[in-house]
Amino acid sequence: MDFTLVAIIAIAFTVAGTIKGAIGVGLPTTAIAILGTGLGLREAIPILIVPSLVANIWQIMRGGELLLLLRRFWLLNATACCGVWLGTVILFRINPTVLSALLGFVIVAYCLIGLLKYAPKVPRHREAAFTPIVGLGAGLLTGTTGSLLMPLMIYLQALGLEKDRFVQAAGLSLLIGTVAWAAALVQQGAFHSQALLNSTMALIPTLLGMALGQWIRDRLSQDLFRKLVYGFLAVLGFNLIYRNMF
Repeated sequence: MDFTLVAIIAIAFTVAGTIKGAIGVGLPTTAIAILGTGLGLREAIPILIVPSLVANIWQIMRGGELLLLLRRFWLLNATACCGVWLGTVILFRINPTVLSALLGFVIVAYCLIGLLKYAPKVPRHREAAFTPIVGLGAGLLTGTTGSLLMPLMIYLQALGLEKDRFVQAAGLSLLIGTVAWAAALVQQGAFHSQALLNSTMALIPTLLGMALGQWIRDRLSQDLFRKLVYGFLAVLGFNLIYRNMF
């Protein structure tokens, strides 16, 4: 295996795992931001699958009410899966340079939302109207950029879910979306044996990074760490925009 590829995977998932361990989110967004600086999206996205599956299985096992969440958010998850499939088809049909630039914009937007602490609210009676739009849009962004259902996380927060229910609902949606994502990549011939090996290999730095992140969480201000993370990701996002648009 090419040493450069191994190094990029190791760095990407160590950093992403550290952020996940410290603040509980950001694994796929961070990993794809770093992978995207050295690999094309078509090569980078399949590497996210195994770490994302393992992390989200662990996440949904914490707490109850899984069946209740499945019933409440079935349409959200179903439309997200449709969006993931369509987005993955688009990924292998159009110029990847355009999608890499789009990934940069998505990452910068994610950082701005985090830094500004933007917290929209969606009342329960509006949920039925917003759900299919958010699900489809989040799935499309996942398939085309690798930013795993990021708008969906903002939407779940806007619904005002209690913290434990939010964590479990997010993990459930991410798990279902990752399974659909893997199936779409297999259909496109992108999740082959080498991609599976690379993705499985990424588990090691991910777990090491998560352990480091938990150690950091006990010693560093969460607010300061979040700001450092958003600043780091913003630099990567602007770099992707610059490299692919100018």
